[in-house]
Amino acid sequence: MNPEEAARSLATIRQTQAKAMRAQPWLSTWFITSLGLLITGILAVAEPGRLPVPAIVGCVLLLAAAMVALGTVYGKTRPMSVKDPALRRDFSAVYLPWLAGGILLSYAVSFPLAAAHVPYGMACGGLAMTLYFALGSRAVSRAIARRTARRFEENR
Repeated sequence: MNPEEAARSLATIRQTQAKAMRAQPWLSTWFITSLGLLITGILAVAEPGRLPVPAIVGCVLLLAAAMVALGTVYGKTRPMSVKDPALRRDFSAVYLPWLAGGILLSYAVSFPLAAAHVPYGMACGGLAMTLYFALGSRAVSRAIARRTARRFEENR
């Protein structure tokens, strides 16, 4: 194989990799929404004065176990994953600010409601975060896919 053929083959491989990266759902909506709902459940159960402490502990442990099971199912059923540290940085550069935005939204809703003694104010913040996750996960997935695909298209 001469250098020109090798370069064309390498370019074709990079294009195929980029296409595969764009097709991958980096954040499954069902997973991130389910996670938000479980967090909301913990916030609702832990509402002060609503349940006896043993019931709170039991429910929180049950919901935490459901989170572990959800993570396990997602880990086994998701499509391909990328191990390259540079690609992880691309993922983190988009995902972590988005995640922080959801958490800050939850606080922005939760704390004023809790301060006003609105029943289940913290859970309302959890619902706001869940909605944020559900509505934003597709856009975040696309942004991650674009960044990752660009990395494959560039010469490394």
